[in-house]
Amino acid sequence: MTINHKNYSHYPDALKAPDVLFEKILNRIHQEQHLIVVRRKILFFSIGSFVSVIAAIPAFKILLSEFIESGFVKYFSLLFSDTKIVMSIWQNFTVSLLETLPVLNLIIFSLIVLAFLQMLRLTAKNIKDVFISA
Repeated sequence: MTINHKNYSHYPDALKAPDVLFEKILNRIHQEQHLIVVRRKILFFSIGSFVSVIAAIPAFKILLSEFIESGFVKYFSLLFSDTKIVMSIWQNFTVSLLETLPVLNLIIFSLIVLAFLQMLRLTAKNIKDVFISA
């Protein structure tokens, strides 16, 4: 169907959309594009949170076994069972405790937990953006 402009010549603004309507349409398009981007971010950060939780489980198990194998747990338990003796040699005790600390596994587990918290924070921020723009 074609529009014959000659029939509408006595209505000069009949075929022109108001500028306000055009701006509203463009704003709505930009808002929908923004929502698509935010939804993708939510999906990405949610998957990242899930993966970091899954990675944290074996990392925690390895960390616990390293604490036990290194003797850290035995030295640490002396702090509660023989407090007076530990306090009398606290400097040597502290050095022994630090030597048995599984630092690498502790760092790996901490990084995984930090990644989880960061992903969770970004997911919550993007969810908030969806509700604010809706």
